[in-house]
Amino acid sequence: MDGTDYEWNPKNGRPKLAEPGPFASEMQDRQRDIAQNGAEPWNDPVEVRRARRRRDMELLRLGAMETAFHMVDHVAGRLPAWKGEVFEHVKDPLASLANLNRSIIQITLNEDRLDETGEERALRIKAEAEAEVRARHEAEAARLQAEATLRKAENKRQVEGAIRAITLSSLGLNYHDRETLLAGLFKELETGEAYDGDPEATVADLCLRLGIGPKDKGADPKLIRERRAALAKLARAHLEALRGPHMPADDDEPACDETIVAFTHAAKAQGPPN
Repeated sequence: MDGTDYEWNPKNGRPKLAEPGPFASEMQDRQRDIAQNGAEPWNDPVEVRRARRRRDMELLRLGAMETAFHMVDHVAGRLPAWKGEVFEHVKDPLASLANLNRSIIQITLNEDRLDETGEERALRIKAEAEAEVRARHEAEAARLQAEATLRKAENKRQVEGAIRAITLSSLGLNYHDRETLLAGLFKELETGEAYDGDPEATVADLCLRLGIGPKDKGADPKLIRERRAALAKLARAHLEALRGPHMPADDDEPACDETIVAFTHAAKAQGPPN
């Protein structure tokens, strides 16, 4: 299939070209049967068409392998000049060889599929469908996990910033004592699910634990709810200040001006960053 006569004397010039290879001739004959003689191979029985495709894949793989071997000899300098002339126009022989090898592997894999029985093919299709569904579920779970991680990190930032500002203006502690207290508190929150919920509710609960806000007079549930609501409002004001300015909606409750001013002063006097 090399298209040359091996009995060649260099003194006689270029070698005499032989007839086209048998693979190309067969393809030409089959094309002529379809275009001129009205052949309809696609209407043949399934097993006949599969066998024909299997044979075509075999011929294609052999042709690709022959080209790959010639490319290897050309790169190694073993290919005669009259055979390697066509490869002289290849800009990157190594990259072309890698692509050709990849194509040969793909052809071989397709040949394996054509060798499958009907039962094997059904099992493979079922396994591929199950793998695709499983991959989609895993990708969705990974996406949700990433969103939850980002949301938890943002909630942590807001909660810790608000608590630092509130305690700075509400607790009479120096910087070192306050940071020591908050470090233990934040470490405890890391081990639980406090940062997974609403940061406003988390800040309000922490304020209750730290004894910030109006004191309860007895165990009256109404007074406890009122104190909880007041702390939630305080937490909301600080969280909004941490998030930055925004356009309030019509149903938004205006933040207490005194709270915002206190937060601003507290943020300026907060001390060195941690």
